[in-house]
Parts: sequence; structure tokens; C-alpha cells
Amino acid sequence: MPFRTLRPWTVAIVTGLSLVSFSVGLVAAGNSGGYARARYVLPPEAHQKGCTFAEVRIPLDRRDVAERVADQVNYLLMDRRAGMMEWFDRMAVYGPTIREVLQEQKVPADLIYLCALLSDLLPNSTTRSGGVGWWSLGSIKQKKNSTASPWLVTSDWDDRRDPALSTRIAGNSLQLILKNNQNMDWLLAICAFVDGSEAVDAAVGKAHGFSYWDMVMPHYSDVIIPRLVALKLIDDHRKFYGVDVPRPAALDCDSLGRVKLTKDLPLHVAAKWCGTVPRAMWDINPGVDPSTGVLPKADGRNPSGYPLRVPRGRAAKVRTLLISEGYMAK
Repeated sequence: MPFRTLRPWTVAIVTGLSLVSFSVGLVAAGNSGGYARARYVLPPEAHQKGCTFAEVRIPLDRRDVAERVADQVNYLLMDRRAGMMEWFDRMAVYGPTIREVLQEQKVPADLIYLCALLSDLLPNSTTRSGGVGWWSLGSIKQKKNSTASPWLVTSDWDDRRDPALSTRIAGNSLQLILKNNQNMDWLLAICAFVDGSEAVDAAVGKAHGFSYWDMVMPHYSDVIIPRLVALKLIDDHRKFYGVDVPRPAALDCDSLGRVKLTKDLPLHVAAKWCGTVPRAMWDINPGVDPSTGVLPKADGRNPSGYPLRVPRGRAAKVRTLLISEGYMAK
């Protein structure tokens, strides 16, 4: 059959079908700013029932706030989608451990999303400013927000890479920020945690009585709160955004607490005792420096010893072997 030019109504049907295929979960950006290609919208439920983050109400009824959050929803789903899906996987694995410590510290559970943004939930994460580990602890700014010498670092161990210890340090730092500034809520405390208290104190001082959404904030603080809210909305509405995939199992291990070793314990030795591999032992003990693979003995820097986790059901066996093999006194 010779080629024929499609009739106008045929073109309309084909074009319409293409647009329908492209528009599932999306609406045109129009002239509202932000992403020009397409635009994910906020879940209707969030508008109807409201939204909170870290115990603070997010005023999505304000157009400017809704647009800032929606813009970050688009950023995460369009520019960072693959990375975000990895965050969700790691959140399923390590989330229970981190959330348990957040609860102990009496800080909002939503702060786990901050952990994801700061480190990709990778224990060996580093930043240009010197941050290390799950909460990017270690930069000069965050050091000012923490208690004196808040973490221990040796050639074999780093508190900042341990999920429980680093979360406890971060929780203490955030609580200290709130304690030192009664004009701050959790949103502003997060900003002070990531940008430094001095910069955020100055912004708050210039806009006393106004909320985060009304202030001119340092660049990272101006972005991170809408991004955190967006990440929580996506996580809470995975089906709506088409990212509802099977989740991996949570980290399954037993903790021996801090073990006061009399000599260094190579993780490969503990792995043999547990019938597993060194990599699996490091996954549950990421505070151990991977270049040495050794849980250090107790010393003057840390006389109470370092925490040790083992696969589920192996705690009694490992404790017995630690004593019988001379790694720990009775």
C-alpha cells in the first residue's frame, strides 16, 4: 500500500494516546515554574489530611510551600530516582536499627530521611567538608553543634560509621541545638545541623516569629527541608508514584553490646565461628575499618570496649568462644 498522509483525526488519536501513556501519574508543568518536561503532583491525601515532618505541620495549603515541595518530588522521581530506590532498600535493611536509636533519643523518627540525604545510607560515605558515615559527622560546622569529642576514631574503628553510635551522636547534637535556641523547631534544628548554628541563628534572628517557610535561609537549608518532606511523601505514597517494589529484609543480628576485648578480634575469625563470610560480618559491624577488618581491644581511649554484632542466634556461641580463645576475660 502506498504511503498516505494521516488524516487530522488520526493524528489526534495517535498523539492523544502518546500523551496518555506519558501522563500516567503526571500533569503538564504549564507556567507554574519548576520542571518544564513534566510534573509529578502531590498526593490528594496530603492536601486533604495534611502533612507533618518531624512533628512540625507542613502548610501545603500555601501555594508557595506546595510548589517548593512538589518541585523536590519531581527532582527525586526524575533526577534521583535510581538513587532514591537504593535509599528505600537500605532503609528497609538498616532502618529498624536507626529508628530504634532515634526513639531512644526521643527525636522524631522522620529524621531517618535526613540520614538518607546526607549519606545515601552508606557507612563509608564522605563529604567534601569532612563529614563521615551515616550522618556525615565530622565537618567543622557539625563539630560546633556537638558535645566535646563526641565520637571516637582510631585506625581500626570509627563511631561515625556505626549505625547505632552515629545516630545517637546525631540525636544528641540535634537536641543540643534545640536546647540552645528556644526559637527553633525541628525544621530549623535540621538546618542548623547541616549548615551550622551560626548561619541559621543569623537567619532566625532576622525573621523572629516567622516560620522556616517565610525565611531566607542558607542555600542547602533552603533546599533540604522541601526535599525531606518530598522524600517522606514519596515513601508514604509509593503506589501513587509507582515506586512500590518488594523490600529487602531488615538486618537480622544479635548485639553483644560493648565487648571488652583483651586482644584485637579479626572479623574473619568471628565469621568462621558464625559460619558466614567476613563481608557479612562487616555489614553488621561497619564501624570496623574495612582496610584492617579488626575489632580493636579495649584501651585507654575506650576502656569499655567496642560494640559487636553477630548473626541471629550466634551470640551465646560467640561469647563463649571469645572467652575460650583468649579474646575476653571471664
